[in-house]
Amino acid sequence: MQVDIYPRTAVKSLVSEPIHTGPETATILDIRQEKVEVSLQTTICGMLNVGERASIQMPFELLYNAKGLQLFEEITYLEDYYPTGNELELLQSSASQLAHSLSDDSIIVELGSGNLRKVDLLLSALDRAGKKDIRYFALDLDHGELVRTLSNVPKYENISCYGLWGSYTDGFHWLQNMDQRVDPVTLLFLGSSIGNFSRSDCCNFMKDVSRTLRREKGDAFLVAFDHCNDPEKVWKAYHDPHGVHERFLMNALHNANAVMGYQLFDLEAWRADGEIDHKQSCHLLFYRALKDTSVGDRSFKQGERLNLGHNIKYPRDEVQRIFHGAGLQQAARWDNSTQDYRCPLRNGVSSAGLYTRGVPGADLKSDAFGELTLKVTSGT
Repeated sequence: MQVDIYPRTAVKSLVSEPIHTGPETATILDIRQEKVEVSLQTTICGMLNVGERASIQMPFELLYNAKGLQLFEEITYLEDYYPTGNELELLQSSASQLAHSLSDDSIIVELGSGNLRKVDLLLSALDRAGKKDIRYFALDLDHGELVRTLSNVPKYENISCYGLWGSYTDGFHWLQNMDQRVDPVTLLFLGSSIGNFSRSDCCNFMKDVSRTLRREKGDAFLVAFDHCNDPEKVWKAYHDPHGVHERFLMNALHNANAVMGYQLFDLEAWRADGEIDHKQSCHLLFYRALKDTSVGDRSFKQGERLNLGHNIKYPRDEVQRIFHGAGLQQAARWDNSTQDYRCPLRNGVSSAGLYTRGVPGADLKSDAFGELTLKVTSGT
């Protein structure tokens, strides 16, 4: 398979002039401002330099090397991993409506694209609707996985598919600095990945989205929030009997050793673990020391935790405050059959349910679980 890699300076022509590619060719645009490995090395070194008693937070990006992305793809096919099933149900039922809301010449950028299984429903609907000159950009951290997934996409009649090799920050920077960006842009952020951020990082991410979108062009943002209020259902979603989640989480320690170039972690000394924090409405991810061990100069006693991240389950009212605080507007909505997954869309004109620009929210904590919601908004 042919692979074309373009530097950031060559991207402008691809945005202003559509270039059609088939599944036999993967066009990958390198938009990295810094190599992922270098960034992770810096983060890990900073993590190890905190005080002996300070809590250590592993960088979540360690999960998503090539092996991690493949394991996560396996997770999305597990029966109890409900977020994927809910999103597929909604997109299958509303893809045509979503497609008709987008105009010809639209640019679609998916942040953290994965295996493209869900976005294919939207792209196929756009093709069936006869939309012209649609450009789809799949953004992900791993170049090899972009090549693999893009090589498997169907051949669309009027859609050109590209890869963006970089981070979320790289994606925002690329869009914000695009001189010839004249066509409407729709950002996709599916998989309830927003729940992996801390609450403060979530608010900052939404503000980055708001700064990237242009209201006068009809730009839009489609994002999934998980609000499941059933702790047993949440637990089963992240603790499967086949051990896929455990392999996924342990792969991050393998990746950390590879990034650092030496055995930073004794893999026999740790196991992946988790718990539900009802007060913070989230599922916590961490490693537990199976014996006394050390990571660099930091010592860990048997049973001590090493934090990795969390999956926040946002209540609906908290989601509204997050959007309001970022100055984003909601304009339309779709529900799935059980009304536990919603999809509002901004299509460039005022409509019922539109939220005006607000002031940043203060306390974003909640003690309640919700359901799963999908929202689309636009900048003001």
